[in-house]
Amino acid sequence: MTIPVAEAPAPHAAPPPPPQPLMSRVVDTFFSPGKVFEGFREGKAPWLGPVLVSLAVMVVIFAVRPLFISDQQMAEFAIEKMREMGAQQLPTTEEMAGRMGMQTAIGFVFTAAWVFIRVGLVGLILFGIYALAMGGRNDIRPYIAVTSHAFLVSALGFLVLAALQYATGRLDLTLDAALLMPGADPKGLLVKILHGITPFVLWLIALLAVGGATINRRKGWLGAAGILFSLYMVMVVFFSLLDQMFAGRAAAS
Repeated sequence: MTIPVAEAPAPHAAPPPPPQPLMSRVVDTFFSPGKVFEGFREGKAPWLGPVLVSLAVMVVIFAVRPLFISDQQMAEFAIEKMREMGAQQLPTTEEMAGRMGMQTAIGFVFTAAWVFIRVGLVGLILFGIYALAMGGRNDIRPYIAVTSHAFLVSALGFLVLAALQYATGRLDLTLDAALLMPGADPKGLLVKILHGITPFVLWLIALLAVGGATINRRKGWLGAAGILFSLYMVMVVFFSLLDQMFAGRAAAS
């Protein structure tokens, strides 16, 4: 007579560790991004917190602007940009300054919406590169989490640039590759393209590539970074050509 032996229950998989606190992830995104992105491999991949942090930075930038830059300065700068874009009927500086409050409110609404939209768009692109083109994991949430954290670098770039513009009173101040060509025509196509290349954009692209590689346990990330940079430059060249076309029409008229 045999005695039945009960089968040992299968061991339960250990639950994934909880995500780091938001502020820890914010700080580590700048100084130890791999540590942050490794937490997105399993379990929850939080994405909303960094978006709200980026939005808070934008709120601060918009809120303190009147302390450093007057509505008159903003109006003069806006009219000059409208002229460069080929606008034929321009308002007076006084008219533009009078409705600057409404323009600022509308600008903030669109900026707030874009802070959310860009995370979804770039997250989809990152998903397409790693999941579809490179055969990586097909769960989109970790890619969205990587993207929302990487855009903290963009928020830092806006904060640094705004601080310099407010401190100097120069709204035309930039931090981009055009600074490497001080003698070039500021209205030329090349300068317009160079305006799109900033240290913070390169940092952002590197973080996106590193994040995608980390959640897929890949060692190399330069290939993905090259793809992301190429796509970004196509966009920059397209909008620069569009801007150049409008400026050319304005000059002809």
